Amino acid sequence: MPTTLPVRYGFVSGSSHLTPPDYAHPPLIECWLGVDFVDSLEQFEVDPTALRESLGAEWFGSWQTVADDTPGHDRQLENVMGDRAVRLTSCGFAYGWLGHQGERYPRYETIRDGFVTALDAIRRVTPGTERRLSPKRWSIRYVNRIPQGTVWVTTGDWSFFRLWQPVPLAVWDADSQGYKGRWEFPLPAERGTLAIKFRHDSGQTAEDLDEVRIMLHAKGPVDGVDSELFEGLDYGREVVVRSFHELIAIDAQNYWGASDRLP
Repeated sequence: MPTTLPVRYGFVSGSSHLTPPDYAHPPLIECWLGVDFVDSLEQFEVDPTALRESLGAEWFGSWQTVADDTPGHDRQLENVMGDRAVRLTSCGFAYGWLGHQGERYPRYETIRDGFVTALDAIRRVTPGTERRLSPKRWSIRYVNRIPQGTVWVTTGDWSFFRLWQPVPLAVWDADSQGYKGRWEFPLPAERGTLAIKFRHDSGQTAEDLDEVRIMLHAKGPVDGVDSELFEGLDYGREVVVRSFHELIAIDAQNYWGASDRLP
């Protein structure tokens, strides 16, 4: 039976009901929804050829080794348009939207539908009689690319990101060029963790702009039930979006067209 569950809008924090803000043109270039089926000491296995066929005609390319900073030996398959991808990890899989060529973000609900389709495809080709793999952990990751000349020009402008501390380790005369920072926060009620990464990348050529990347990755446990998986993904998405909004200065919010989300 195909997996279908409703999407929630907003989430409860304390006594208030929160709705994530909306952005007219966010700096988002990747959005990944993932699930782990096994613990870290085990290995999730699925036939990649059978999975590609199960995904449908839109997915006819070859599996490629992931070349980003994701740990492990993940493999990734992109669709014919290059704006969607399925990634096989050591513990499960992730489904993502890719916007590296300027594609417009299609909203979370659309990505979530694609994740459900990929989940059903994986369950169809899983060996054995137990096709409905039990989820153990949900995961959602957003990657934002912020080129030089947008909300920042020099490293002194990185204060648009509120976790940034100007001239860290000044006693060592540390250079901000190539800076990488990582913060991790527990989510309320032991619902998981939120990891935030800030990274400065220099342009590869004189024509390339420097850029800052801000990555937010929320994940949490699931007790083997699909409803908990999707509740976790929806909650994690709202945590990521609201956290990004809270960490960005008002001028940067306005630059990307922040507004209240319509019901």
